[in-house]
Amino acid sequence: MWKKRLTRIVLCIVAVILIWNHLPYYYSNDKTVDYATSHAEKKSRCMCAGYVMQAMWHGGCPIGLLPAYGYNKTLPQMGFKEIPSEEYKPLKGDICVLPQNKRSTFGHIAIYNGSQWVSDFKQSSLYPSRAYRENDGAQYFRATDGWHWKHVWTSPADWYGWIEAAIKGWEKIKF
Repeated sequence: MWKKRLTRIVLCIVAVILIWNHLPYYYSNDKTVDYATSHAEKKSRCMCAGYVMQAMWHGGCPIGLLPAYGYNKTLPQMGFKEIPSEEYKPLKGDICVLPQNKRSTFGHIAIYNGSQWVSDFKQSSLYPSRAYRENDGAQYFRATDGWHWKHVWTSPADWYGWIEAAIKGWEKIKF
């Protein structure tokens, strides 16, 4: 009796998770950009991923908090299209993901607001520091306004990398 009840509970939880991971959402670039720009600090707080995630939530995209470099795998799963670097021209709402480098275990993520790149602060260029400029590996993502499907499945190998980055870079975060 209790095994049947436990099985039903587990199946219900799995069903809810499967449904939640495939629900559509309505995304607005304008709302995302407005929130990011109005909440940006004067200088970096080393919390770019948190600020960009909050802006995306306000724009309608229910994305989770990851190390910045991890969004290069998650954004396509949320309906964003990757734009090749060779033909890239920034448009309002574009998101740039910069890889890890010797000075940052988290990488960097920023949103283009139509005139400048914004993360946890208003940047003077795409690259928040010299280390990123020297190690260019920028990936650009774009989503149109409208309905998108999310298909979020990450592998345990990704989790390991994210946890490792969090442990290595924790002391650099300024609260």
